[in-house]
Amino acid sequence: MEELCRSYLGFLRSMSQGLENLTALNEKKLAAAQKDDLMALNELLNQEQAQALAFRGLEQTRDKLLPQIGLAGVPLLKVPDHFPPAMQAEARQAVEELRDRYVTYRQTAGKTRKLLEQNLHEVETIITELGGPAAEQAGPGYGKGVESTPPPSMKTDFRA
Repeated sequence: MEELCRSYLGFLRSMSQGLENLTALNEKKLAAAQKDDLMALNELLNQEQAQALAFRGLEQTRDKLLPQIGLAGVPLLKVPDHFPPAMQAEARQAVEELRDRYVTYRQTAGKTRKLLEQNLHEVETIITELGGPAAEQAGPGYGKGVESTPPPSMKTDFRA
C-alpha cells in the first residue's frame, strides 16, 4: 500500500510541475502578445499543446492509481486522510502545493486569455473597417457561407 501511496505522491508532484510549466508558458504568451510577436506566440502555443499531451499521460496514471489505492471518488482535499498516518503530512503538503500552483496558473491564464481576446477583437474591428465582412456573433471559427476573400483594400494586383 505504501508503494502505491508513494506513486500517487509522485503523480501529484508531476501535476504540480506541469502546472508550474504551464504558468511559465502563459507568462511568456502574455509577454509575446503584449509585443505582438506572433512567431513567439505560435511557438509557445505548440509547447502548450505538448504540455497538454503530458497531462493526458498523467491522467492515465491517475486513472490506474486511484482504484488501486481506494481513492476513486475521493475529493483531492480529503486524499491525505486516506494515507497511512506516517505519510499524511507529506500528502497534505503535496496536495496544498498542487492547489496553490493551480490557482496561480488560473490567474495567469486568465490574464493571457483576456489580452488575446482583446487583440483578436481589435483585429476583427480593423478588418471590418477595411471593408471585410463583419465578424459573426455565433462564436469563433469559420462561419457557414462566409466568403474567404480579403477586403478590397487588402487585395493586391499581381499583374502590375
